[in-house]
Amino acid sequence: MPERLAPALALVAGLAVTPAAADWRDDLGGITLGAVETHGPVYARARLEPFRAFLEARLQLSVELVTFPGYAGLVRAQAGGQIDIATHTAFSYAATANRCGCVEPVAAPLADGDTTGFHAIVVAAAGAGIDGLEDAAGARFAVTDPDSIAGYAAPVTALEASGVSPAEVTIQPAVDPADAVTMVLIGEADLAAAWSSLAGNEAAGYSFGVLTELVREGLMEMGEIAIVWQSPLIPFGPVAVRSSAPAELKILLLDALLSLDDEAPGIFDAVVMLPYATRGFARVDPSDYDYMSGLVGN
Repeated sequence: MPERLAPALALVAGLAVTPAAADWRDDLGGITLGAVETHGPVYARARLEPFRAFLEARLQLSVELVTFPGYAGLVRAQAGGQIDIATHTAFSYAATANRCGCVEPVAAPLADGDTTGFHAIVVAAAGAGIDGLEDAAGARFAVTDPDSIAGYAAPVTALEASGVSPAEVTIQPAVDPADAVTMVLIGEADLAAAWSSLAGNEAAGYSFGVLTELVREGLMEMGEIAIVWQSPLIPFGPVAVRSSAPAELKILLLDALLSLDDEAPGIFDAVVMLPYATRGFARVDPSDYDYMSGLVGN
């Protein structure tokens, strides 16, 4: 069960309040908050300004918002020490951690079912005789963009790990994971790469993900497909901080994030922008991103 507010409050309460303990604010002077722009820099700054102000009030420290047109710039900036705190995807966090070993995740969004992420999955038609990726030789495999973790990278990496080379399957491009699963349903593919929470009501396609959408829209029933492979949990992207940041700053940042949804739900929605992540932030650990780090590489 993800850790919520109480542990952070206990840690904050246990800190000694001394002049020396406050010196870190004087030493820093202020910090930078990095984020990727959506719909241009003006929109991004307007959307994230309340979050910047919230952190500034909670940390009692000047916070400057810096936006980037893409995640590559954010990764370089935080790895290079120009950004203290950043809002990441799982991929960009893992890329930053792999690049410098100098960041750590603080908290990630929490979705229904008390899950902080999702699973990449591979599905086949029920009764098709494909019980695992080791049975995939000769199959038609519907996948999406090679830059997609769940739609390509994770399942293709798992395929190779099972002993089947990508050359032994027929790769069939799909528009998106829903299209890939639909190709299996109508007989145009034998396997499809998709993603799911794998939590909640199985008959409803679980709590969120591609299967949930297809079942909700009446396009399939769960009995029509079989999940033949699933990845470890892929966490949602975290808010991450430089590892060299003062310990008290990390604790106060965690406290602020854990309380954000209760105190300012509108700000939480603007920062996270995931329709299925509706439960606020939960504490995460660097080891939660080990699987992603392996997929991203150096």
